[in-house]
Amino acid sequence: MKPNDRFSFLKNNRVSQDPITLVQCYLPIIGQDALNLYLYTLAFWDNGQKEHLFAAILNHLNFGMDRLLKAFKILSAFNLITLYQKGDVYELAIQPTLSQSDFLRHTVYRTLLEKKIGDSAVSDLCGVKADGEALTVPLSQAFPEIEDLASHDETPVKANFKNDFDLEHFRQLMARDGLRFQDEQSDVLELFKIADEKKWTWFETYQLAKATAVSQVISVKRMREKLVQKSISSDFNSQEETVIREAKRKTALQFLAEIKQTRKAGIIQAERDLLKQMADLGLLDEVINVVILLTFNKVDSANLNEKYAMKVANDYSYNKIRSAEEAVLRIREKNQKGQEQKTAKTTKEKSNVPKWSNPEYKNETSEETRLELERKKKEMLARLGKGGD
Repeated sequence: MKPNDRFSFLKNNRVSQDPITLVQCYLPIIGQDALNLYLYTLAFWDNGQKEHLFAAILNHLNFGMDRLLKAFKILSAFNLITLYQKGDVYELAIQPTLSQSDFLRHTVYRTLLEKKIGDSAVSDLCGVKADGEALTVPLSQAFPEIEDLASHDETPVKANFKNDFDLEHFRQLMARDGLRFQDEQSDVLELFKIADEKKWTWFETYQLAKATAVSQVISVKRMREKLVQKSISSDFNSQEETVIREAKRKTALQFLAEIKQTRKAGIIQAERDLLKQMADLGLLDEVINVVILLTFNKVDSANLNEKYAMKVANDYSYNKIRSAEEAVLRIREKNQKGQEQKTAKTTKEKSNVPKWSNPEYKNETSEETRLELERKKKEMLARLGKGGD
């Protein structure tokens, strides 16, 4: 979209608005720029009588193009404006606002509003379709970090009231499985964003949340790590394949318990805390299991060595190790590097040994050079002899 691109308003698309809901509910979330753009479209709607330039909006609202695009994305995400592209011309459809009661029943909208103005303030608050390709963006695209109103993506998917995240059923399953939020407001928004991006139902999102929870607490950080996990194919040997298979098969607590059992020991509280610390870094259980195994192999003890385990965990977190396969490859890489350094050190030590000390050393000095050295040796002895008289 450029300033000299043309658009027209959709015909038979006049909508009436409730200014109270617009200001009380929408404004705190969408911001002044988006509100001004929405009001502009209401004021200048002409039933599609002629085409206009986007430059006219820029001039009237004193916007730059970046601000205009951002405002369009936010309004599109909240289903207040829909842009349709028909050839080289855009068609703009205005959508009505939700009623205040519908707005406050919308899980994500209400959560966003609570995040902006607070729970108590929210508690005090007692479409025409056109032909063409819809140019809309989901709520998560307009709010990449939810509260950060900026985006450069153009995914043509619309977030609407029908697809609202069913938080009540989500909470019911949490209660059944003994899960809880760490920070409900921010967690709910991130859960909605994940569902929106993956086109998942609330139940599919819940399954991932349950699988990646840490000590019965939902971890959106680990959910994100699981989502970006990549399939790794490499020439793993049989030992490496066994490690990978076992690391993926068990939770970190189960994996640790089995190793401790072979050492006739039980899990101590410090080890439970250590597992949580590694999970809080965002590491998935299959990666933590490789850290556990590596630590026990490095430090011969009945208990996990916290210092070494956290050193490895921090390295894996920094290098974005997200699977058992990547962790095994990291170990292989470290071992190869260590072997190369050891070989280089040995070669250097050998190079410092005088050549003449080698039993196979051959003296290749020329006869002329040998005679010259012999002459200098005699002169030096003669001087020493005189000095001793």
